[in-house]
Amino acid sequence: MRNFLINTFGITESDAELFSASFEKIDLLKGDKFITYGKVSDKIGFVEKGLLKCTLMGSKKLVIDDFIFENQFVANYYSFLKQEESNKEITCLKDSILRVITRKKLEELGNKYLFVEKMARQVSEQLFISTAEKLEDIRLLNAEERYLKLLQANRKITEEIPQYEIASYLNISPETVSRIRNKLTLRS
Repeated sequence: MRNFLINTFGITESDAELFSASFEKIDLLKGDKFITYGKVSDKIGFVEKGLLKCTLMGSKKLVIDDFIFENQFVANYYSFLKQEESNKEITCLKDSILRVITRKKLEELGNKYLFVEKMARQVSEQLFISTAEKLEDIRLLNAEERYLKLLQANRKITEEIPQYEIASYLNISPETVSRIRNKLTLRS
């Protein structure tokens, strides 16, 4: 985690050590929930090892909102900021090791250390950019282009995540994913 913080946020080794020491290590098994639907999210995790999925829950539909891989932060950031019940569930797709910090502890650090506030701003900016890009992709790219963009971002996604979940994430049918895969296989 320390190296990630230094490389991503450009903070010093001592700041990275101080920040990462504030996180508690937790071990989760495949199927365990990190964030539960209907509860206020009061924690942020950092995935040291493992893979998680974020499922958005509507009244009649479940949609995969995101996949969280190693060396990424994980949270329902909206629920965390607004302190409202989560409309998402974050579940481990395989055994995972996370470093977790509570909202209270993060606020204490932010009030005490300027670098923490700067990091929080950078995370918020990146989440905004990521969400905007995802919305643009759904509106402007066809199914094959979205699939190829996902593969480009993470080559091993097709090895670790079932086709129907990739389809849900891309907002297309599993059959469409299958057709795209077959088409790409024929090209190569």
